[in-house]
Amino acid sequence: MGRLVNEALGRAGLGEGAVVGDARRGVELVRDLAMLLRSPVEAAAVAAALGKIAACSSVEIVDASAVRARFEGGGPALIRIVPPAGWVEALLRGTGSAAHVRWLSTAAAGQGGLGAVCKASRTEDAVYAALGLPYAPPELREGPTRRVPELVESVTGVFHVHTTWSDGAATIADMAQAAKDAGFAYVGITEHSKAASYAGGLDAGKLRQQARAVAQAGKAVAGVTLLHGVEVDVMLDGTLDLDDATLASLDFVIASVHVGLEMSARDMTSRLLRAVRHPLVTILGHPTGRLLLGRKASPFDVEAVAAAAARNDTFLEINANPQRLDLGEDLVRRAAAEGARFAIDPDAHSTRGLRDTGLGISVARRAGLAPSQVLNARDTADVVSYLATRRRKAKRTLAIA
Repeated sequence: MGRLVNEALGRAGLGEGAVVGDARRGVELVRDLAMLLRSPVEAAAVAAALGKIAACSSVEIVDASAVRARFEGGGPALIRIVPPAGWVEALLRGTGSAAHVRWLSTAAAGQGGLGAVCKASRTEDAVYAALGLPYAPPELREGPTRRVPELVESVTGVFHVHTTWSDGAATIADMAQAAKDAGFAYVGITEHSKAASYAGGLDAGKLRQQARAVAQAGKAVAGVTLLHGVEVDVMLDGTLDLDDATLASLDFVIASVHVGLEMSARDMTSRLLRAVRHPLVTILGHPTGRLLLGRKASPFDVEAVAAAAARNDTFLEINANPQRLDLGEDLVRRAAAEGARFAIDPDAHSTRGLRDTGLGISVARRAGLAPSQVLNARDTADVVSYLATRRRKAKRTLAIA
């Protein structure tokens, strides 16, 4: 929604807005989008620009410096117009939680107050520096931020991507081109396995056919490396929906639970432990199975599964699909404390779905993850080499030729 607003403001020559509030901090559920527009324009001009957005269902001028808009399929957005002189202070106050802003205000008390420090600063970074504080990234502005760890900034590629071979909306080549356009250096194609018949899941034979299609698309779309994987179903007893020889033919394997989500915590823990201990499972996909505002997370012993994943060199997914955000930040922290590492994936079913990757990065940053804890923060050569080495080791363990 923020992108739609910015595109409309840009077309109207009104400048670019900045998302603030819960959305900028990466809070998983944002009911009202808050934005700022650095501009001397009147609210009427902003309202006129927003009214031209096809998905905009209503626009209301709140006052001379604020406009509220509602969008189909989303909640309301409040856009406040801020004069350039008050921009830095508006960003700080608009982004940080009340607790974080109070902390900054206390720190600024001896310098004439937070407003005075902001007026003397050209950027947010400069405000923190003037207060003798480390710069707090937006994701960490929930309270006092006395220590700022190294945080993952971005990912170089993604693994969890569906195409028209199962339940995706775009071809392999289209997804590859979209990934390249989005700045990703590699993309992993992962259709559902045969148990997910409702999603057009593939059996061993169709996966072999797709391997040739992935190779062809890799030649057709230069500048991005295509990896061939699968999102294999984890059955009720923790076994996998495809045989080991088939899984061993792939670059990587995401193992996910799609049915039986209501089982007891004890049984789900046993199920997930068996999955993450399988030598060919690279990533445990959307581990809790939750759907935000739609389905509760399946209960399981997060610490036990995370510790087993760490011991077996299996990564836990931070699924960036906005309906999932699974794992959430609290479980990421708990899993990381057990030594687990992670993969941030969009679970994209369309080219637009690749954009959701940033939501997963926000989850990782709020949880305090460093680049070294994220598989796809590595460069292409490292990822390709790592996956190949891991697969060879798994084949030796399973005695697969």
